[in-house]
Amino acid sequence: MLAGLQEGEAKGRMEGRSAILLRLLVKRFGPDVLDGNIQERLRTAGPEQLDFWAERILDAENIDELFAE
Repeated sequence: MLAGLQEGEAKGRMEGRSAILLRLLVKRFGPDVLDGNIQERLRTAGPEQLDFWAERILDAENIDELFAE
């Protein structure tokens, strides 16, 4: 039971990170960034990747630069 609770909490934190980053993307680049590809990338990214993008959003000139590898 404890493992299930911890797993649920971890999933909730990831969803929260993704939601915050999505809000930042809309604020920085406008609502047109809400295509399915971007949402899918946010949904499937790990915590390190989400943190990287969250930091990079401060310097990226456009959405393509933000997600460039």
